[in-house]
Amino acid sequence: MSKVLIVDDSRLSVAALQNMIQRIGHDVVGVAYNGEEAIKKVEQLEPDVVTLDFVMPDINGAEVAKKIRSIKSTIKIIMITNDELPIGTKNEIQAQAYILKPITVRKLETAFSEL
Repeated sequence: MSKVLIVDDSRLSVAALQNMIQRIGHDVVGVAYNGEEAIKKVEQLEPDVVTLDFVMPDINGAEVAKKIRSIKSTIKIIMITNDELPIGTKNEIQAQAYILKPITVRKLETAFSEL
């Protein structure tokens, strides 16, 4: 069981993700609704995994991922996107798994198995 931090600016997406992550046997230790909050919560909660929405209002997911990895390089990142990311962007982010919306339990299970 992993300790998971959910980062998404949509409260509806957070609620759905929290439900699905718990259903597949992981512990949601916190949620953040923007990049700055995510960075603070990573420092406070020390999650094993961060699910990270790529498009957010203040700092995009790629920048948040870099900051998270500089805080704790062993954190696993599952990047959630609306569209396929270009290969160059994927290489830059270095997330361990990617989920293309809409999110499903099956996609989450696959992403966690890739960690």
